[in-house]
Amino acid sequence: MPSADGADSAGGSAETGDGATGDGATGDGASGSDAFDLGDPERLLRDAGSFTVTWSYSGVDASGAEIEVTREFYADLEAERSYTRTTSATDGQADGGNIEQFVDGGVTYVRFGTGDDAFVSSQEGSSEVLGTAIALSQARAYGADDDLVSAGTETFDGVTVDRYELSATDEALIRAGSVSAQGEPGNFEVTNFEYAVLVDENGLSRHESWQFSGRADDQEVSGAWEFSLTGVGSTTVEEPDWVDQAGA
Repeated sequence: MPSADGADSAGGSAETGDGATGDGATGDGASGSDAFDLGDPERLLRDAGSFTVTWSYSGVDASGAEIEVTREFYADLEAERSYTRTTSATDGQADGGNIEQFVDGGVTYVRFGTGDDAFVSSQEGSSEVLGTAIALSQARAYGADDDLVSAGTETFDGVTVDRYELSATDEALIRAGSVSAQGEPGNFEVTNFEYAVLVDENGLSRHESWQFSGRADDQEVSGAWEFSLTGVGSTTVEEPDWVDQAGA
């Protein structure tokens, strides 16, 4: 099974929320002159050779349903191997969105479902896991907002990172990244929004989190989203035990 040496699937040592900082934080309210600047993630991660991305979302949508989605990406580019897993649930019940994918040297193995109901298939060719994993980061979208301000430095996954925070944004950005805010724009009102991103010295977004609450018509809606990039240069991917079931 995949592993990211020294990485925590919950997002390393960083903490998010009002005024929270991870290990080694230098305090809140750092220099506002530190400009938010991102590097080229595709080039940086290809140079690193391996990485782990975890992404999660939970929220209450306009119908009152509680939705949870988690995606995990483990990539060893040098070994031409990757493993991804997606799980989803509605109101605490798995909704059929459990998918695992393993790529090894140009062959893709996919497992749908869980337990005895799982189905495994294989085919030649592979998807671009690097581009898919990078796309889960929204730092570039929020980076276009001049209100992102520096909030000090801290430690995440063993490296020093700069923290940037945003407390207000366009509702369209929230809707673009959320399944909770359904309905016409005029029916959706944001009452609270918080966003934080951690950037390492190379300009890689290593951790992002946002949360919002609001109303859609008469329904209270909310969402919490988290992205973590860990195990940069130290992730390995092993063959899952279900691969042998392909074509059986």
